[in-house]
Amino acid sequence: MQHILKVLAAIVVITYSLHLVNAENDLLVFSGLAVILAAIYFLFRELDLIFEQLKSKL
Repeated sequence: MQHILKVLAAIVVITYSLHLVNAENDLLVFSGLAVILAAIYFLFRELDLIFEQLKSKL
C-alpha cells in the first residue's frame, strides 16, 4: 500500500510541475523540468521495488 501511495504522489507532483513548465520565466521552466525529472526517477525506482517484491513472492 505504501508503494502505491508513493507512485500516486509522484504522479501528482509531475502533474502540478507541468504548470511551471508552461510559465514564461526561464527559471520556473527549468525548475519545473528538474522537478519532473526527479519525480520520474523516483517513480521508476519505486516501480522497480514493487517488481522486485512481486518477483520474490512468486
